[in-house]
Amino acid sequence: MEMKRLLLCGALLAGTAGLRAQAQASASNSNVILYIGDGFGLAPKTAARMAMGQGTSGKRYTSDAGFQVLALDKLKYNATVTTHSLNSWITDSAPGASVYACGKNGKQDNEVLALNPASGTAIETILEAAKKQGYAVGLVTTARLTHATPAAFASHIWFRDLEDYIAAQYLASTETQYEAVFNASPTAAYHYSAARDWVLPTPKVGVELDVMLGGGSRHFLPRNVASPYEAIVDAAGNPVANPATGAPATLPRGRRADDVDLVSYAVQQRNYKFVNSRDALLNLDLTQFGPGGKKLLGLFNASHVNFEQDRQTGAPWEPSLADMTAVAIKVLQAKSNGKGFFLMVESGRIDHLEHANAGGLAVVAGAGGNQYAIETDKPAFAGGGEANYAATPATAHTTNVYASDYMIKEVLAFDYAVAEGRGFMGAPANGRTLIFSTSDHECGGFAVTGLHDEADAQQNGTKIRTYAGQITKSAAAEAAYATPTNLVRGDGGPGGWFPDYTLSTFQGKSYPAPSSPTARRIVVAYGSNPLTNGNGPRASTGVGSNQGATPGNHTPQDIWIAAEDNTNTHAQQLSGRGLLDNTAVTPIMADFLSLTAFGAQLGLRAAGPAAAGPGVVLTPVPFDGTFQVGFDVLAPAAVTVDLYNQLGQRVYTVPGNQTYGVGHHAVPVDGSRLAPGVYTATVTLGGKIISRKTIKL
Repeated sequence: MEMKRLLLCGALLAGTAGLRAQAQASASNSNVILYIGDGFGLAPKTAARMAMGQGTSGKRYTSDAGFQVLALDKLKYNATVTTHSLNSWITDSAPGASVYACGKNGKQDNEVLALNPASGTAIETILEAAKKQGYAVGLVTTARLTHATPAAFASHIWFRDLEDYIAAQYLASTETQYEAVFNASPTAAYHYSAARDWVLPTPKVGVELDVMLGGGSRHFLPRNVASPYEAIVDAAGNPVANPATGAPATLPRGRRADDVDLVSYAVQQRNYKFVNSRDALLNLDLTQFGPGGKKLLGLFNASHVNFEQDRQTGAPWEPSLADMTAVAIKVLQAKSNGKGFFLMVESGRIDHLEHANAGGLAVVAGAGGNQYAIETDKPAFAGGGEANYAATPATAHTTNVYASDYMIKEVLAFDYAVAEGRGFMGAPANGRTLIFSTSDHECGGFAVTGLHDEADAQQNGTKIRTYAGQITKSAAAEAAYATPTNLVRGDGGPGGWFPDYTLSTFQGKSYPAPSSPTARRIVVAYGSNPLTNGNGPRASTGVGSNQGATPGNHTPQDIWIAAEDNTNTHAQQLSGRGLLDNTAVTPIMADFLSLTAFGAQLGLRAAGPAAAGPGVVLTPVPFDGTFQVGFDVLAPAAVTVDLYNQLGQRVYTVPGNQTYGVGHHAVPVDGSRLAPGVYTATVTLGGKIISRKTIKL
């Protein structure tokens, strides 16, 4: 355990003082946007890109203008990242997101949010550190705002499902405000009790969230008392009609057992502007959000925001993820007064489609109870994406919407949000901007298995085929000839064997749908499902009465991460380092924002409260020829010292996996052949990585 207490405490010497001052001066108007696709693996991105036409004419080669059809694929630097938590080979979203919020300290037990499970100590997040150092901060999600991923950045609690408490922490920046939330209950039994309600975690003290946009009104609104904020209204305050019924759309009654109206508290006591419709969000008067002005709270659904597919067909009054992201950026710009901002944007519902095995499984009637059966290439259940959880053998299917339609549209909604960030980054007037796109984990073992084949060329009844038909000879007598004459290409006609989708526009964005019921649509499947994840049929009771009884689950698969910035300084640190742990992301973001006080804690991972420990020292700094890397070993361990250039390329290794005994060691590094510039010396000690920058004269 002592090996986990290594602290990055080496400092650049006086020779770099000018360079450091220059970097700090340029840190003003610095912005970080962290995108998290919950459960987002490589396969959903592939499916969305192929549905948008990659592989077809004009999008076939890297030299084609339309090759990179997703904003995600335009991010310059990529890596793969591990996702295990502190106590499980498969993480849940709470520690999966807490890692990005807290760095190495965020390696926590499953279900825990920004809290050390051994000591009960709250861990400061990058959002909190940024706010304390003058940045504006915000959270955007298509899940409930109080769901695990956003909650990891602005709350501290031992169990992620305590969402009423998470909402209370969001809206409090002092202990007095925190107690006032509970004391507002009309029932005395719910008034604040330190033994039950804890105290406002220390890292949250002094931190106000400038922007909160997403779902989850049920954790802000009372259960037994009507709230005036249940009515969904447009920018002018007029009721928004549900196009399916013509009746006014509303947020359902909340679930707060204490009957506290947190939206009313936010508006009347905490200076928030509240919106609950797309029209109200997109038509905000931005002049009210200057420094010291209003903050923004938007709640657009009682639970999670609708799946993008369902939003387009049944809930167009809800904003898209791109809408929320665009407005959040504008408000944070106004709030930051030129300092810059930190924004976390989550696409939360990719994960939910994978949990539900949408389109991969079905419930069928069976002896002794309902059974699960593999179901592919059939229309989705009627009733929208949520119907998949409650479906029974009697649940009807739609006629024109497929499982892949849900996933593809959900990924594209995420991608359009990333495009908003890239557009912001591309404008020089907006200052320094760093973008990351990552995931907390993979979910469901989502796979793209093939395309619908109405002709059933494989003659097995599945009507699913993977690749183009085999090449043949037009002259049957030449079937065994080696000479390449009279060839008939397999599916070599116009378009070849690629997905057949047609683009349509909704609210100014293009989305694909299968060109017809018999078109070559993408077929999806899941590796994690009740038949393979240990939740299969039981002889006595079957597996439950409905589709969602034992759905798919998270997997331990490595995930994809990408980054880009407009400074050519930080995003590139992803590359040239091999496989990364998910703890590698936060130090890059913290350094970009010059969060020095927060950054000093990133390397810690202890069983109890953080404590100082031995460090790594580089001497001399800057160097001309040889310099030394000094480090302490508290128990015999294998040590490797590497030197990387600014592109993240390893240029020197000494020693390589050599065992060192207890004590202080100084390893010489010959840099005489290196070109002048900035280098990073990395010490891998007992499996833990410590790094420090230096300069070659």
